[in-house]
Amino acid sequence: MKKTLTIAALCVVLLLIPPSSRGLDIQLRLSSGLWQMKLGEVNAALVGWRDGLKQTADVDPNMQFVSGDGGRLRLGVDFEAELVLSFSRWIKLGLSAGYGYGSLDEKATLLTIEQAGTLFERARPTKVSAFPFLVSGYFNLPLGRKFNVYLRAGVGAIQARYVSREAQKKVTDTRFTYPAYDNAKAGRLTYLGGLGLSYSFDQSLGFFIEAAAQFARVDGFTGENLLEQKGILYSYEEYLPQAGFWRPTMHVLSEEPGGANVRNVREAVVDFGGYSIKIGLLLRF
Repeated sequence: MKKTLTIAALCVVLLLIPPSSRGLDIQLRLSSGLWQMKLGEVNAALVGWRDGLKQTADVDPNMQFVSGDGGRLRLGVDFEAELVLSFSRWIKLGLSAGYGYGSLDEKATLLTIEQAGTLFERARPTKVSAFPFLVSGYFNLPLGRKFNVYLRAGVGAIQARYVSREAQKKVTDTRFTYPAYDNAKAGRLTYLGGLGLSYSFDQSLGFFIEAAAQFARVDGFTGENLLEQKGILYSYEEYLPQAGFWRPTMHVLSEEPGGANVRNVREAVVDFGGYSIKIGLLLRF
């Protein structure tokens, strides 16, 4: 982490030096696209919440599962702004800040359940977000005057957040109540490799399309829950005796969960690693 911040600081110094004094070309890259994240433990908790309700409804005579799938987080949205120094036509160095997120709201996770003749709606809105800060090196291969193919390799820090709620209400009500809430954040190193194609309309404007693979497996989340208790975000399985079902779940707890009805306890991992494809503008100063 210290090495990454040192490299980033050096890049900032370089960016503050007038380009005319160093013969450097400076570009601003602005881009947006789709980000396919792994999110295995996050989705396991979503599926476990849904299946726990289904399994309970199967054995409770006063409860019936009516409809709903619960949803899974697969795709997110990625934004990035980057300043790029061109040392030559082939070698470039970039310093970027980005924002990526994936979310499911109440509608996307809605389940309808009948309890003692009354219809209830249950949901588990969940959001993961990340702020990556990267230093990237580019190897550029010109394909004529306007087209270029490039390789990108980046390293930096990522600040991540996980927010999840459990929501419930009667079908006839207009607002949900939230009996469970978890909000946690953590920071880790991240790595990126990409391949892109750029096109220059003129000396000051162009566009590019880029595909990238990113490694960003984040653990060590800390935060607070609905009771404002501060703690660690744990991933574990809890036993539902009535249904005879081990339910995967994730919660912020002030101490590690234990007991006969808990197993496979570990600090939760939110894996932002995956693939992205985005399109953007190139502005040259």
